[in-house]
Amino acid sequence: MHSLKRSDVMKNNLSKFIILAAFILGAFPVGTMTALLTPLGQSPDEPAHVARAAGLLRGAVLGVRKTLADEKTGAPVQKTGVEVDNGLFRASFGAYTEIENRPVVTEQDFLATRAQLPDHKNFFVNIPNTAAYFPVAYTPATLGMAIGLMLKLSPFSCLMLARFFMLGAFLILGFLALWIAAFGEAVLLVVLLMPMTLFLAGTVNQDAVLIALVCLACAALTRHSRGFRLLGLVVLVLFLGSKPPYILLLGMFLLPLCKEGFWLRVREIVIACVPVLLWVVLISLFVIIPFKKGMYHPGVLYPGDRNIWMNQTSPAINLHILLAKPSRFFTLPWHTILLWHNQFLDQMVGVLGLLQIMLPQSYYMLWGGALVSSLAGLVFCARPEQGKPCKPLADSLWVGFLLLSTYWLIMISFYLSWTNVGLDIIDGMQGRYSLPLLPFLMFLFPSWRGRFQLPPLLPALPAIMLGVYDVGYIPMKLVCNYYLH
Repeated sequence: MHSLKRSDVMKNNLSKFIILAAFILGAFPVGTMTALLTPLGQSPDEPAHVARAAGLLRGAVLGVRKTLADEKTGAPVQKTGVEVDNGLFRASFGAYTEIENRPVVTEQDFLATRAQLPDHKNFFVNIPNTAAYFPVAYTPATLGMAIGLMLKLSPFSCLMLARFFMLGAFLILGFLALWIAAFGEAVLLVVLLMPMTLFLAGTVNQDAVLIALVCLACAALTRHSRGFRLLGLVVLVLFLGSKPPYILLLGMFLLPLCKEGFWLRVREIVIACVPVLLWVVLISLFVIIPFKKGMYHPGVLYPGDRNIWMNQTSPAINLHILLAKPSRFFTLPWHTILLWHNQFLDQMVGVLGLLQIMLPQSYYMLWGGALVSSLAGLVFCARPEQGKPCKPLADSLWVGFLLLSTYWLIMISFYLSWTNVGLDIIDGMQGRYSLPLLPFLMFLFPSWRGRFQLPPLLPALPAIMLGVYDVGYIPMKLVCNYYLH
């Protein structure tokens, strides 16, 4: 029996080594090529993320509200943002030419971007979508920009350094997550190697770093020791500073529900909620403003005159619409999911660029199969004894409830903050917002109690093979979309 256990340990160690190697060999080249090939400004909200990171160079830990004259009408309007280096922000939009309804970087565009001169004058940037984010995930990009400015590099080179520092942070966090995890490495690998994740990792968008932080939090939770649990809580709190609607995920740290120390875990979660809620209060008082929109008429759910014109969101009015008929709290998310579920699933795997680079449907299905394989591995792979719940059904129901409730809360937050007043669907939702939820699926499925155990490498093989394929495929898609014309 002793030799059998020793053999299992050796197999698990070998599997761990191969999975770690597969992550680096897959993520590093794809992330590097993404950073080099993706034109500046062609990642979701990249200029706004650049501004948030550049603002840290001037100590802007928190965005500020200002009343400024509107550029078109001259009327006073409220904006929220930070002071940034003018040259860095202008460079973040890149240069391209519209050819056949797609942005193409011509030789002239590329040379113009490279030749842009530094301009270190302070410039206030209105960034209502990123000013409220806790800045920790931007620090790698800020460090890259700081080194570039210190070396007197061009704005283009500074932003490329920022991209590579963000990629480096993602790789380190992802590697630590896979190394620490006591089980579920295949699930973490799928999430970390998803084309959408790696595309974001090669840009100044903070989402890939946040996804890696969630993976690290989940990996710490698999250890089932108080020290690792506290590490996971701290890491998840850092994530929640940028994504408060995911706050219910703190409930995962109650697992396993039936083990001793339940009330101690409750106390730790309550303490972890405090900084998140304080940050929400702080940004609500001093940073958040309604999002500006193009002129529009309110939607069919608006109780007043629908012929009036509006030009911004209104959380108060949309909340009133929900409260007027509480069933809308559930019917609106459900209707939106039914309408857009295929797009959400595709975007979760990877719709690159500014949601314009689609991949083949067969490719999305393959990545879906890789996720299913990794989840099946949770049932049949070995798991430490302390990681096996004594009441698996109760734990699974709790995890399922938290995941569904979190997704529902995300959708409600988008209805309040981003959706035009009175719409009967929820606007702004994208599939990539589901990626931070996927690592927690590793706690949804209990381990098989029989003697049959698979090595952790086996359920990770589909993700490893797809990751190897993506080393050539993803750069090719970027080249075809942005450079061939």
